[in-house]
Amino acid sequence: KIYKHAFICFQLSSGNPIYDKHYRQVDPTGSGRVAAADAALFLKRSGLADMVLGKIWDLADSERKGALNKQQFFVALRLVACAQNGLEVALKSLNVAVPPPKFHDTNSPLLAGQVAADAPWVVKPEEKMKFDNIFDSLGPVGGMLSGEKVKPVLLNSKLPVDILGRVWELSDLDRDGMLDKDEFSVAMYLVYRALEGEPVPMSLPPPLVPPSKRKKPAIPPGMPLLPSPPSVKDSRSSHVASKSVPHPPKPTPAPVPWVVSPADKAKFDELFNKTDGDMDGLVSGAEVRDIFLKTGLPSATLARIWELCDIGDIGKLTREQFALALYLINLKLTKGLEPPQSLTPEMIPPSDRLNMKGEAADTWLWLGGVGFPGPTCLSNMAEYFCLLCWTPREKSSVEEEIKENEEAIRQRSSEVQDLQDEVAKESEELQRLQAQRQKVQDALDELDQQKSSLEEQLSHIRQQTSQETNLISSLQSKHEEQEHRISQYEEELVQAREELLALQEESRKLQEKVQAAQEQLTPLHESVRDSFTQVSQVRNSNVISSVSAVST
Repeated sequence: KIYKHAFICFQLSSGNPIYDKHYRQVDPTGSGRVAAADAALFLKRSGLADMVLGKIWDLADSERKGALNKQQFFVALRLVACAQNGLEVALKSLNVAVPPPKFHDTNSPLLAGQVAADAPWVVKPEEKMKFDNIFDSLGPVGGMLSGEKVKPVLLNSKLPVDILGRVWELSDLDRDGMLDKDEFSVAMYLVYRALEGEPVPMSLPPPLVPPSKRKKPAIPPGMPLLPSPPSVKDSRSSHVASKSVPHPPKPTPAPVPWVVSPADKAKFDELFNKTDGDMDGLVSGAEVRDIFLKTGLPSATLARIWELCDIGDIGKLTREQFALALYLINLKLTKGLEPPQSLTPEMIPPSDRLNMKGEAADTWLWLGGVGFPGPTCLSNMAEYFCLLCWTPREKSSVEEEIKENEEAIRQRSSEVQDLQDEVAKESEELQRLQAQRQKVQDALDELDQQKSSLEEQLSHIRQQTSQETNLISSLQSKHEEQEHRISQYEEELVQAREELLALQEESRKLQEKVQAAQEQLTPLHESVRDSFTQVSQVRNSNVISSVSAVST
């Protein structure tokens, strides 16, 4: 996927005179290889934050070779353009059409992040007064606020953690891990604008740089801060940039005392022996995980400390690297100091310093006569970008600070141990509560299953109840209808009975009348019969008389 994006980016950028111009500046001989030092110095001119540049390098140097070919350099340029236009620094942004990247002219007196001293500051006076009141309420020490004191204020904004990290990166202009009043005003200005919906820039706009920070770097002539780019004749070894610069021979770095005191080293070694279970002289992340987590520090801080101490990038820590990690953890717990962007000379374990002596000359940068590990010694390119703009402290002030830190560590080591014991107890209590929570969760899951089963049964019963209710309602309707019909039939039956009684009474009366008529009819019948008899006799007598007369 990375190669695909690189090829697409190469196609989009090839033939673009601006991209080709930038590439020729870092690879004038056309060797097809851009060394880390040359790329870092060039990309710093974009004005982007070191964290952003480190991410761009990680995406561009996909093969982890510490150098870029032409395609990979074009990927870096397009990612710079994406960051400058407010896009996410990610491979998916390579397909978005953006204007070419912009880089500040190194010959200009105003480099990235610098602006004329008399230019107006975008932070208004009334805003500055409000921010100063917040600053004073946080209890600054020596006019400075540590990250621990600023952290709650930033978190109260409810902005995403990555946005707040960028705000801190842009505000900490001098990279000392603390904020003065002007830097705090910059941070609050960015937070308030972000809450209003404005995006947080990838690099600090020049008008937002406080006037107190707009000082031109005073570099004595003849003593460059960094080696100048190689000439065309020597460009075949461009990564050895310092060889092409005429300056006095590099002095051998004087031995620098290690920040870990012998007393702390002995205590840390005892803990290392308990942690190194396989007795191979190395401890893995799994072996130190519990020790790190018991400190209560955020995971991001612990990961940063691990990254700093794993100098060989082998995923394990040596005895001295383990001691350095505990030193940085105690420094955070006792003084609230965040882990540095990169290890200072006094922080590098002695054994790792010996290993670094065998590195090639191009692995060291010489700043003011003091040697520091260069890009090929760093496991993360973001550290290298931070190192390019870092000015080391004077040796005497560092030694005094080391003594103060050692004294503070001695005074508070017992407190740290007590806290570690308390953290261990709390961890055990947490494990007990987690086990109890798991039991409760299992019981809750079982109840949820029973609840689901009962809900299904209840739903089935409710469905049957609804059917029975409808059936009962239908039967009730039929019952009422039948009762109504029965009532009608009863009324009709009563009427029919009354009519029957009336008819029976009428029939009785008629029978009585018929009987009476019969009684009257019998004499009449007998009289009629007698009359008929008499008539018959008379007729017979008349016939006989007629016959007799005829005969006669």
